[in-house]
Amino acid sequence: MGRDSGPAWTRHRVLVLLAAVVAGAGLAAVVVGVDGSVAASPVAGSAQPKPKSAAATDTLTKKSSAPTPTVDATSVPSDPTAALAAAMAPLSASKTGDFSIAVLDQETGVTATFNPDETYATASIVKADILAVLLYQSQQQGTPLTDDEDTAATKMIEASDNDSATALWDDVGSAAGMTTANHAFGLRDTVAGTDDYWGLTTTNVADQLTVLSVLTSPKSLLDDASRKYAADLMHQVEPDQVWGVSAAADPGTTPALKNGWLPVDSDNDLWAVNSIGQVSHSGHTYLVAYLSSSQPDEQTGIDQASAVSKAAVAAVAGS
Repeated sequence: MGRDSGPAWTRHRVLVLLAAVVAGAGLAAVVVGVDGSVAASPVAGSAQPKPKSAAATDTLTKKSSAPTPTVDATSVPSDPTAALAAAMAPLSASKTGDFSIAVLDQETGVTATFNPDETYATASIVKADILAVLLYQSQQQGTPLTDDEDTAATKMIEASDNDSATALWDDVGSAAGMTTANHAFGLRDTVAGTDDYWGLTTTNVADQLTVLSVLTSPKSLLDDASRKYAADLMHQVEPDQVWGVSAAADPGTTPALKNGWLPVDSDNDLWAVNSIGQVSHSGHTYLVAYLSSSQPDEQTGIDQASAVSKAAVAAVAGS
């Protein structure tokens, strides 16, 4: 689910868990074990998360000073969902595993989805949701993040550290705390993993667009400081984790990302590979959520995530 696995990780996880097959998807998951829960009860107030650096931006995507190509309005498809379906047809014919994708143009509000009804195990992309819930609860309680929370959030997002995710899952109230906050955010189909297994959280692409909107939109429940904090973390993920949604970004821009990958079904060595984030493409800013299952190996899953994301954004942008 992330790269790191130290002693604490060993104490808090089940090494391999074969989960029940998700209807027709052949999906099982390796998950993180979390012991105990802490109830969270929001109270009135507001808080300013600790600033990470002067580089934080209002949106998750950092843009270069170089001119950015713009989309010709006449080239934007009149039916973005149909355009997306057409772009996905050849990729579906040669797919290496089941997948879904959703794209939202933040300038126009246009949204297109492909295979939106399927649900998938989140793997490490749930860490973006954990961050959103942590910041939301901090605002509600009127207190800033502690030093330990700040350190854990940084490692959880930038390095996809699992021990840090486990600690913060506990801090926000485990499954109960996640469910309460996600309901406030407007997630409809995400089911938090049990208190022992945050990796069993299931979701669909529409809900992942909602998570990204919470982290980026001025209309979200997160204030400016919280969104800037999230931006600073998500555009500084480690280089070996820059793939998937990032393939759709214009050259010279730094996308915001949270990717997830895990081996599933130890008998057949299948993988789940997911990617969510925000990219700048042809003068517009897009939120993109890609989810998959049944990948034959990690690299093949990464390659498909990148190819699908790039084709999907280009189709919706008409570029």
